[in-house]
Amino acid sequence: MKFSVFVLLSFFIINQHSFCQELYPKREFRGAWIATVGNIDWPSDRNATPGKQISELVTIFDKLKDAGINAVLFQIRTECDALYESELEPWSFWLTAEQGKKPKPFFDPLEFAISEAHARGMELHAWFNPYRSVKTVGEYKNAFNHISVTNPDWILSFGNYKMLDPGHPEVQEFVLKIMTDVLTRYDVDGIHFDDYFYPYVPKVSNEDSLTFAKYNRGITDLDDWRRDNINSLMAKIYEVVKAVKPHVKFGISPFGIVENKYTGTDGFNSYSMIYCDPLNWIKNKIVDYINPQLYWAMDHEKAPYAKLLPWWDSVVGDVHLYIGLFSSRFLARNYTGRSSELADQIRMNRNHSHVNGSVFFSAKSIYNNWNGFADSLKNNFYKYPALPPTMSWKDSIPPLTPKNLILRLDSNGVLLTWNKPEIATDGDGARGFVIYSFDSPDKINLEDPSKIIHITPQATTKFKHFISLKDKKEFVYVVTSLDKHFNESKDYAVVSMEINE
Repeated sequence: MKFSVFVLLSFFIINQHSFCQELYPKREFRGAWIATVGNIDWPSDRNATPGKQISELVTIFDKLKDAGINAVLFQIRTECDALYESELEPWSFWLTAEQGKKPKPFFDPLEFAISEAHARGMELHAWFNPYRSVKTVGEYKNAFNHISVTNPDWILSFGNYKMLDPGHPEVQEFVLKIMTDVLTRYDVDGIHFDDYFYPYVPKVSNEDSLTFAKYNRGITDLDDWRRDNINSLMAKIYEVVKAVKPHVKFGISPFGIVENKYTGTDGFNSYSMIYCDPLNWIKNKIVDYINPQLYWAMDHEKAPYAKLLPWWDSVVGDVHLYIGLFSSRFLARNYTGRSSELADQIRMNRNHSHVNGSVFFSAKSIYNNWNGFADSLKNNFYKYPALPPTMSWKDSIPPLTPKNLILRLDSNGVLLTWNKPEIATDGDGARGFVIYSFDSPDKINLEDPSKIIHITPQATTKFKHFISLKDKKEFVYVVTSLDKHFNESKDYAVVSMEINE
């Protein structure tokens, strides 16, 4: 049965009565992937002027923010290329329609995206494809300095697909160098890898046999060696992140099924097909978050979401778990499944204690408001603001409390001003502030996200609450500080005013 836009909107309207039953966590990772490969999300036109591309990206960020998204996973490396200024890899074809051609007039997409995200209080995770070098041979001409041209001995070929050889030690150092370059030069909040390790189709057979013979490191089993190629590089990356910018998060988004024996599923086995070993990453704590792509319906015949999610929840341990949801599939015009699929998955996520949030693929399903999805997030599931989850192993020291909070009334509402706090013991100041509003001083509860009226994206020290003062007799406002890791001050500044007629 095919559902129209009207029917799906009606579903969310009908369920308005259940809002009071929804779980509204104060902390939740609410992410969206902005895919640049194939111009999936941005830029929609690689031949457009930089001005038009910039305008389009601003609109995307505005719409994601309006829907309640607080983290963007922005793809900056698609095929050993760069959507940022790099001396190591050529400019991406998907940005300028010619690999190696810089934007003219010049702008740096990553730098601009970081600025736009932070201006809206959103995290920006730089998304890398670690090994893919040529998605489709002959689709366009590779630049003279592309790795497939300069170092063909580092490349594994599979028909029209080319990738870096994960077992080659110089490849490991090269990928590590690429990531470190971005980490050191850009104010990113996270480093994010997708699930393209060894190829899905065709499965690797003897393409890396010479590499195995030369660089097996004493490992005798070929499959174990391939998994160790991936695991060892992920461990090295995590060590560099901890050493260079320990507040930056490192996360990987693996295929949703590791081995069918764990979940009773009957789908693609990523452990032995693409040599993806997320249980190793979790056990050895070489990631800060794991973001499995659970792209199937709740009752899918071979890979039911209802089975996969509880398993991931049970194995993730102390590592944060963010679930990848296929919003573009479930909101597509030709989708014939249940109209409540995404809503049910979000609710199920929130009912599992180790699930810290969701990430939607891809952003266009939100910024284009497919089937009213952005409206549903804004008015229902993301009705109230949420702070990103904290990671105590990265930063457990909260900022200090704002000072000298003052409330003034005028005909347009309430003006709040305050002073920044002192620097905390870890050297962090206040990156932003949270403003709450309560009906009376005895009802202050900072765990209630419905009382958050604003989260300032920058360390500004004033806020105007445009409200009608008619019929309101008492005003109570609370302001807390946030550091760069979204730790919130333990104490708060409070100000109240009562109007007596």
